Amino acid sequence: MEGRGFVIEKMRLEDLPQVLAIEQASFPTPFSENLFRMELNLDVARLYVVRQKEQVIGYVDYWCLGPEMHVITIAAHPDFRRQGIGSFLIEFMLDDAKKNSAGQISLDVRASNNAAITLYGKFGFRQTGVRKRYYQDNEEDALVMTLQL
Repeated sequence: MEGRGFVIEKMRLEDLPQVLAIEQASFPTPFSENLFRMELNLDVARLYVVRQKEQVIGYVDYWCLGPEMHVITIAAHPDFRRQGIGSFLIEFMLDDAKKNSAGQISLDVRASNNAAITLYGKFGFRQTGVRKRYYQDNEEDALVMTLQL
């Protein structure tokens, strides 16, 4: 998928150094290289990167579980935020959901992550629950957000 000067491709092992750099810059408790390697080998996991030329500038990892999808992680490189990468990834995921006849997409987001909450809301995700003290680093709540397709 192409658009906005970006291209989305399946994540490869060779992408991991750039993905990990974005992950570490984006999250207080980043996923490890081993976790990404495990995800790349799961049948239910879909991992994609956004490239601009050869540089990875964003990625998404989501699971396809029959009629449901669950977003594991999504991030854009700090130098490329607010340039539509998150929207581009969500649009790609929504297109994949339609192709796979998914009826629902869910995700967890930090209660303090207003930028992400706003982005998800733009696509119709609504808060459907709270996971109390979900994040181990500071015991912050996670909001469960769901989109019915």
